[in-house]
Amino acid sequence: MRPVEYHDGQREVQCEANSTKAADKLSTWVGPVIQYANEADLIVLASVGADGALNVAALSGRAPLVSASETDGGIMMHTPLELADRLPADNPWGGIVINPAAARRSRVAGTPVRGANAVSIPFTTAFTNCRKYITPTASTGDDAYIGPITTEPRDLDDPWIIDTIAHGETAFLVTATPENIADVSHRGGPPGFLRYVPASGEIGWTEFLGDGMFVSTGNIRRRSRFALLVLDFVSGDAVRLDGDAEYTNVRTDRHERVAALVQADEPFPVQGRIVATVDRAARLEGFCLPRVRVERRTRITSADSTAVQHPQ
Repeated sequence: MRPVEYHDGQREVQCEANSTKAADKLSTWVGPVIQYANEADLIVLASVGADGALNVAALSGRAPLVSASETDGGIMMHTPLELADRLPADNPWGGIVINPAAARRSRVAGTPVRGANAVSIPFTTAFTNCRKYITPTASTGDDAYIGPITTEPRDLDDPWIIDTIAHGETAFLVTATPENIADVSHRGGPPGFLRYVPASGEIGWTEFLGDGMFVSTGNIRRRSRFALLVLDFVSGDAVRLDGDAEYTNVRTDRHERVAALVQADEPFPVQGRIVATVDRAARLEGFCLPRVRVERRTRITSADSTAVQHPQ
C-alpha cells in the first residue's frame, strides 16, 4: 500500500492547523483495515459520475458484509455484485467501513473491477481513523442489504428533513479530490451538532479536533461540492443535502502537532467550522437497514485518553 499523497488543498489546511508532521506520520498508517472491513455492519461507498455528481450507495446488515484480505499488491475487498448497478465506475470508488458499536472505522478507495460473482476493489488508499465521536449503534437484519431503494427529492423546508437533521447524531460527509476520487468520512456528535437553516438554505457544523490529516476539509478547499448524509436510525432512511461548502480553521493553539491523538479538557474541542449552502435536498429511502442503539457502549470523545481513542 503506497503512502497517502496529500493534494495542495489538504496541505493548505494542515499548514493552517500546524499538523503537517502528524499528517506525514499518518500517511503511511494503514492499521487494521482488513479486520475493520470484515467486521463492519455499515459500509458507505461513493463515486464521482461523468457529470461530476457524487453518487452514493450503502451496504448494511450482519457482518461480514464483504471479504477483505491482504494481497501481494496491498489489500483487496470483494463486495456484492449488485453494488455495480448502484455506483457508476467512471472514477474510483471511495468509502468508509464502520462498526459504530465497536467505534471502529477505516477509509478506503480503489478502482472497482466487476467479476462474475462480485465487485473487487484493490485499494489504492486505505487508512484507519480514530474511535472518536461515533454514536454506538448496531444494524438490524441478517442478510446483506444494499440501498438506497429510491431517492425522493424534497423541499429544503420539508418537515422530515428538518426533524431528522435536528435529531441527527450520525452523518457522512461525501467529498472528492481534484482527481475525482470520492471520499466518505464520518461526522458525529450530540443531537443539534448539525445547524440547519432551511429558510436560507444553509447548514453548518463544528469540525471537532481530529487526527490532523484534514482529508475531507482539504477536498472542500479545492472542490467545494459536497453531499451530507444524515441517518434516521429508526427507518434506515437518510437525509441527503447537496451544495457547496467552505471550511475555516479556528483553533488558536499553534503548537506544532506531531501526535495524531490528543487528550483534551473537553469532549468536543473545536478545530474548525464548515459553512455550506444547500441547493438540493432528498430523502434516501431504504438507505440502510434500521439501526438500534447499543446502550452498554458510550461515545468516545477527545476527553478520553489517547489509549481509548486509538484504534483497537
